[in-house]
Amino acid sequence: MQRRTDEQTALTAEYALYLVDIRGVEFALSYLDTCNVSRTILTRALQSPELRRHHERRKQPRND
Repeated sequence: MQRRTDEQTALTAEYALYLVDIRGVEFALSYLDTCNVSRTILTRALQSPELRRHHERRKQPRND
């Protein structure tokens, strides 16, 4: 259940980043509010875009 919630939050945050490009920051923040997702996700991504997803990248590629 937690993983599903985290995936939904991640999708919501990615869409909010897209909304920043097409509608602006305030619209994206309002969208996050309506989805009950913390605004800090978007504000951190906007402050340092080069660090976005930094922690998710692996140092060694997976052999799937």
